[in-house]
Amino acid sequence: MERMKRGTCLQLIFLIVMSLPLPATAADPAGALRRDLNRIFADRRLTAAQLGVRIVSMDRSEVLYEKNPSKLYMPASNNKILTAAVALVCLGPDYTFKTNILTDGQIMDGILKGNLLIAGFGDPSSSSRVPPKDPFRAFREWAVKLKQQGIYSISGSILGVGGAFDETAYGRGWAWDDLPEGYAAPVSALQFNENLVWLEITPGPNVESAASIAIGPLASLFAVENKVVTDAAGKSARIEILRNRLDDSAVVSGTIPLGSAPISRAVAVQHPILYYLSALKHLLNEEGIDVSSCPIGETRGARPQPANLLWTHTSPPLSELIAPIMKMSLNLGAETLVRALGLQFRGEGTFVRGKEVVEETLAGMGVGKDSYVYADGSGLSRLNLVSADALTRILTFMHRHRNFRSFYDAFAIAGVDGTLATRMRKTKAENNVRAKTGTYAGASSLSGYVRTADGEMLAFSILANNYAASKDAAENVQDKALAKLASFSRKVKIKSKPAASPAL
Repeated sequence: MERMKRGTCLQLIFLIVMSLPLPATAADPAGALRRDLNRIFADRRLTAAQLGVRIVSMDRSEVLYEKNPSKLYMPASNNKILTAAVALVCLGPDYTFKTNILTDGQIMDGILKGNLLIAGFGDPSSSSRVPPKDPFRAFREWAVKLKQQGIYSISGSILGVGGAFDETAYGRGWAWDDLPEGYAAPVSALQFNENLVWLEITPGPNVESAASIAIGPLASLFAVENKVVTDAAGKSARIEILRNRLDDSAVVSGTIPLGSAPISRAVAVQHPILYYLSALKHLLNEEGIDVSSCPIGETRGARPQPANLLWTHTSPPLSELIAPIMKMSLNLGAETLVRALGLQFRGEGTFVRGKEVVEETLAGMGVGKDSYVYADGSGLSRLNLVSADALTRILTFMHRHRNFRSFYDAFAIAGVDGTLATRMRKTKAENNVRAKTGTYAGASSLSGYVRTADGEMLAFSILANNYAASKDAAENVQDKALAKLASFSRKVKIKSKPAASPAL
């Protein structure tokens, strides 16, 4: 009888325990996630910073987390998300850039008696960073075509027609001290190697000996005065580049440690169409077409008259060009897309007309004009502003759009490629997060997509402004948050302990 009473008592205790509410962390995984994110974003290194965060489930149309989502922040290169999304919606992944090759002369005895004219419309594919990574590739094809038409020499000039983008070459609000840098190359209708040269600086054989500087991919236009000397091994490199304001030349000074690897620096050219034509002339001579005595120069107008079209060159499709623009954050490519939108839909290849298309399209995505300021296409301008809410609305719209695959594939992959190649390694976010970075002094942005442990797709935007800590601190906070999201599961986990044997 006593044994039966004890058994009944144990059953009652078991029923009472089972009826008690589960701990908050077990019953509400989303609530636990929010608390974890609050702790991550309360990092003392960003105490004085402004943070804007929004995380949305694509599968459930649910806002998982928000922190100042409607406030405006300088997005840096996250501005490229606006540009890329509108380009893929309006131009489409199959859009190609055209370049017309024309002449105002006649072909006689293998000689083109007249001028060769190249009319550009912004093709950004001539680059050592855009597959197939050969900036001369199109020119090689053109040499073959000229020979097929019986042209082995040109008696006139080689002229560049850049009127399709007849506007200021720089974005509104670009800082003057950025302009010599490769990431601030001027926008033009004819582009060779992103309108920049690469300087490869190599230490000399001994301390205090002169370093060597190689210029690529074309050395004939850009002149360098080398004042770099070799320093003792183990010292930090110090390189300063002072570009001439009048022509394409620069003074390179500083030190580079003995035995160190070469240092590469990109410098923007100031006369991109002349740079383009110099490269074309160099290649044609190299391929056996005599243009050694041909002057080069610019001419205005989209297509000078009279001129006969020899052929039209087409770039790779936008679906292939958008990935390097986004993954490696190529500013010139993004600026080109805005002008292409203006040319295609407003008949004018200017930023002002392209901006009209961007704003109109964003309105159709449900993004209000009070949630962003679009000052340029790349994000280099500090006049750009955007909210985390606006960015996640764009990401949500694109997730449902027919061109989502091209958009999604254009983002850098955490721990794998692009500007995220070294981030989030050895976490659940590696090879999972697809996102666009954005960085300059006091601003760090990261927006894109991540899959949870359950395979649920989330869109996120994490914007940090006005912090005094290093960019590594801001990126560390972003990476911790993304690792937490990648590990998130909605499945309730109940840890049960073996029941103790009742003492009888």
